[in-house]
Amino acid sequence: MTAEDDAIRAECEEWASARATPLTSSNSRALRDRIRANPDAWWRNLQILIAEASDNDQIGGLAMWPLRITLACGGTRFLDEAASIARTSSKMASALMVGANWNREIGLYKLFGRDHVVDTWIRHDLSNDQFDFWAWALIDDVVRNDAGEAWPLILSLLEKAPNTDVVGAIAASPLEDFIIAYAPIYIGRIEEEALKNARFKEALAGVWIMRLRRDHPDLFDRVEMAAGVPLRRV
Repeated sequence: MTAEDDAIRAECEEWASARATPLTSSNSRALRDRIRANPDAWWRNLQILIAEASDNDQIGGLAMWPLRITLACGGTRFLDEAASIARTSSKMASALMVGANWNREIGLYKLFGRDHVVDTWIRHDLSNDQFDFWAWALIDDVVRNDAGEAWPLILSLLEKAPNTDVVGAIAASPLEDFIIAYAPIYIGRIEEEALKNARFKEALAGVWIMRLRRDHPDLFDRVEMAAGVPLRRV
């Protein structure tokens, strides 16, 4: 490594350890100027340090400013390289969740693709690996902001769920959030899917949708009928 690489790595390690000086408008410009002077060197060292990170706090420290500015300086080339790495590295995916500057969640979802996000969400539920948490956050954002994609996404999660425990986790998070948010629009599809999809019907039985019961008791009753069992009321 060159002396410049050593200096960049040392500064990045300060960010990773949360020992770096908090950014002001003045030193933010100074950091941006240092990165702009040689963004490839910063990108090279950030890749190494993200791969070596021992926890998500270190990744967050690297991503919040050095990675964010480096990606902005490198344009689409760096972002494309980062996305390619992230498809096989949950550490880089976690870093992009913090460091990507543009429409972070939905944009990254499209970049990674539904299958990869679904597979990682299930892996996180099975292992609770902190570096796979990014997929949980990404799916949560899709459910909140893109009903049209959230519906096939949830069906894909249920199709790939390896056991009833994972089905229960899907019911307790993305499915019940989806129902509470979109039941007035999707109740017909929910009822139709429950008639033909035993796994979906199983998941419906595990949702806790008290807010729907309060705000739309008629829709709660229809979801309950689709589930084929009494739903929790307390």
